[in-house]
Amino acid sequence: MGCARGLCTAEKIFIFINIAFAMYAGALLATAARLAWDPSTYTWFRFLCAAQYRVSAAYVLLAGLWLIALVYIAAAARRAACLHIYAGGVACLAVSEVAYGAWMAASLAAWWRSAPQAELARRAMDLVHDLKPALLAVERYRDIARPIYDIIEEVEREAPNNVVVIVIFGVVGMVLQIAAFVMARRLATRRRSGAEAAVGGHSAASCSSVEMEKRPCGPGANEDDSDVEPAPALHPLPPGCRKNANLRMYTILDKIF
Repeated sequence: MGCARGLCTAEKIFIFINIAFAMYAGALLATAARLAWDPSTYTWFRFLCAAQYRVSAAYVLLAGLWLIALVYIAAAARRAACLHIYAGGVACLAVSEVAYGAWMAASLAAWWRSAPQAELARRAMDLVHDLKPALLAVERYRDIARPIYDIIEEVEREAPNNVVVIVIFGVVGMVLQIAAFVMARRLATRRRSGAEAAVGGHSAASCSSVEMEKRPCGPGANEDDSDVEPAPALHPLPPGCRKNANLRMYTILDKIF
C-alpha cells in the first residue's frame, strides 16, 4: 500500500507521462523515417496525394522533435517558470494536432471528390477485386498465384486495423497531453508557493535576527525604558532574614578559624 501510495503523487504521474511522451516521440520519428526512406510507405502515398504526403512527412518529424524537447524541459525543470513553458508547449502541440487533423480531413475529402489520382485509386480497388478470381483460375502458375491471392486477402482483412490503432493512439495521446498540462500547472503552482513560503520564512528569520541585534543588553539596557516598571521579586524576603543569615555566616567562619 505504501508503494502504491507513493506512485500516485503528482511528481510520479508527471514522470510517467513524460516516459509515454518519449515513446510517442520515438514512434513519430520512426514514422517520419519511413515516410522519407521506405519505398513501400512513401511511393504510393506520394503518387496519390503529393501535397498531403509532404505536409504529413514534415509534421510527423516536427511533432517528434517537439515531444523530445518537451521531455527534456520536463527533465530539467527546477523552477515554476520551466513548468509553465512546458505547459505552453503541450498546448501548442495540441493546437497543431487539431489544425493538422482538420486540414487533412478537408483536403482528403476534396481530393476524393475531384482529384484524378482518386479516380485511379478507385479503379485500382476495382482491379484488385477483378484480379482475385483470375488468380484462382490460373492453374499453371498456382504456386505463385495462390500466395499473391493470400496476400491480397490478408491486406483487405487487416487494413482496417491500422485505422483502429491510429484512433486508439490518438485518443491516448490526447489524454496524455491533457494530463501533462494539468500536472505541469499543478506542480508549477506548488513550487511557486513553496518558493514564496521559503522566501517569507527567510525574511522573518532575518528580521528576528536584526531585532535581536538591535535590542540593548547589559546593566544599562533598561535605563531608557522609563515607562517600564521593574518586575517585582518572586519571593520577597522577611525583614530580619538578611541579618540572621549574616550572623550564621560569621558563626560558621568563627568555628572554622
